Amino acid sequence: MMKNILKIGLLITAIILAYLIFNSVNGLVRFGQQKVVRYTDAVAQLSDVANAQRLYRGFHGKYTDNLDSLKDYINNGKILMINRRDSSGYVRERGIDVMKNFTITDTLISTTNVKDSIFGRRSMEDFGFVNVDGKSLPIQMYASYADRIVGQDSTNIQRDHFFKAWVNKKDVLSGLGNDYILREMADETSPVKAEVIQVGSDTRPTLEGNWSSELDAALKVKRDRQLMRASARN
Repeated sequence: MMKNILKIGLLITAIILAYLIFNSVNGLVRFGQQKVVRYTDAVAQLSDVANAQRLYRGFHGKYTDNLDSLKDYINNGKILMINRRDSSGYVRERGIDVMKNFTITDTLISTTNVKDSIFGRRSMEDFGFVNVDGKSLPIQMYASYADRIVGQDSTNIQRDHFFKAWVNKKDVLSGLGNDYILREMADETSPVKAEVIQVGSDTRPTLEGNWSSELDAALKVKRDRQLMRASARN
């Protein structure tokens, strides 16, 4: 009798342990899937902001940290479409004909809207925000510039422009479980190894993101699906 009770007790314990292990592994898998979705959504919004800032600076000569100014430029700005073509030919240098490659800029072809250039058929309704579990997480922006002397001539000054946009990684992962989030924040193999998901820099003139190529690939899949859905509606 005691042996049977012991066997039943061991069986129940084994079932409980198996369930706990399965639940733990399954929970980790679900977290991994959800974090990639959320990271990709954040990267998508940050990439749109970076593209808008690149065009904004091309027109205004500087970046902006004001979301309303950036939206106004997107909605009302135009981009000049100029025909450029590569060519080559011989150029006389020091008495020798040298083959050179160069670009020929032809006349203006047309103009296109900034909004169409960035978003195409996609909506810009959520521009500047990352949707997290039904909440809109605002993207933080920073813009500045610094002058520096180039070479030995003190009058040869170059102005570097800096722009940075970011969201806190913890905020993007909010609601997915504190234990999982803490583990992700310390994980050196994470697609985002910093405490923020960021594009640009406040110290270097760049518009690169700090995420891995894994998220670039996930973003491409996301964009392709959006394009297919937009084409299907039309």
